[in-house]
Amino acid sequence: MLTISEALKVIRQELNISQETLARDLNVSYGTLNRWENNKVKPSRLAMDKIKAYCAENGITSEIRAELEKYR
Repeated sequence: MLTISEALKVIRQELNISQETLARDLNVSYGTLNRWENNKVKPSRLAMDKIKAYCAENGITSEIRAELEKYR
């Protein structure tokens, strides 16, 4: 099972984007995304919903989306 931080890194790798770009796309600050990726804090429920929607819109693999569904 992937952690949230690992899943975010995989999402960025699949899309070949930076933390700054993903943060902007999710409408969060770079610092917030960085803390999520470094496992300092976990995304809120609302943020998780945004991440899941973003993955669906951008064609992220179903395996990653399934992993994200485990986090409520």
